[in-house]
Amino acid sequence: MSQHKTCLASDNWAPVHPLILKSVVEANEGYASSYGADSWTAEAQKIIQNAFESNCKVFIVPTGTGSNILALKLACRRYESVICTDIAHIQYQESGAAESIIGCKLLAVLNEGGKITPEAVKKKLKSERAFGKHSTSPRVLSITQPTEVGTVYHLEELKSLSKLCKEEGLLLHIDGSRLYNAAVSLGCSFQELLAASQVDILSLGGTKNGLMGAEALLIFNTHLEEGSDHLQKQTLQLLSKMRYLSAQYIPFFKNDLWHILAAQANEKAQEIASLIEETPHLSLSYPVETNQIFFTAPAAWIPLIQEKISCYLWDVEKREIRFITSWNTSEQDVINVKLALSEISKHSI
Repeated sequence: MSQHKTCLASDNWAPVHPLILKSVVEANEGYASSYGADSWTAEAQKIIQNAFESNCKVFIVPTGTGSNILALKLACRRYESVICTDIAHIQYQESGAAESIIGCKLLAVLNEGGKITPEAVKKKLKSERAFGKHSTSPRVLSITQPTEVGTVYHLEELKSLSKLCKEEGLLLHIDGSRLYNAAVSLGCSFQELLAASQVDILSLGGTKNGLMGAEALLIFNTHLEEGSDHLQKQTLQLLSKMRYLSAQYIPFFKNDLWHILAAQANEKAQEIASLIEETPHLSLSYPVETNQIFFTAPAAWIPLIQEKISCYLWDVEKREIRFITSWNTSEQDVINVKLALSEISKHSI
């Protein structure tokens, strides 16, 4: 069933980009080796390595949660722990998968504008290490780029966190389900992001930026490669017909399609954020730096907004709504938002 009203519920709701769908159809010709031993997977791995200018090990996987779990399972033993923010996906939106499947503990710290700060990491390290073997052994710092509220870590912030990880013997994991939006926002290349963060292992998105159920895991620290092939299978992230996932990444990185799609989403988010700022009684919760928009509204407005625009009431107590734009958000969608907010504003309060 098609969605007629403007949809800003999630970039996961957006359709697959036509070029991506075409690549899946083209991969559906004849027979091909299974479990990733096919030419599409080999090409996808190479094109991702070229995009990041790295000989990193690349796994194509079907889910973002699976990518995070595989990453942390490679980086963390059962008595070790992962430091993350209180709103990290691995902490509050992945059904406890890390603690359930890996057996490690997550050490959550309060976010500041979605981010984790070196000071917060140091404080958590001090408290967790104070009781020696009676506590866990912190091993991984996991950050989300961009954050769960759409803000981005700037290169200097990444450098500071990377420096701290090196000093404290921590591995750095990045949940990059929307990394493309962050790169566009920062106006930087993947190589600049890598140089700043010195990331050990990266969960690289795809589904939120026009792909059809395809994600990836990039291992930059060669010490984490041991057992990774077996663990991909063990964590249920190895598909038999891998070619249909892998084929999607080929047009995605050719001619920088990823950049075009992420730029479209970011641009429309800025346009909609401007409309929100211009509307009385609405207030942005965070700077809009990528494709996520959080704002508060009068309680009476919320059902009226949701009637006209597909979106989530993110925080009931704060009366906070979340809009997320996608590669498919159009100029007409922006106009629809403008008309909806104008109408609600005239007839409310």
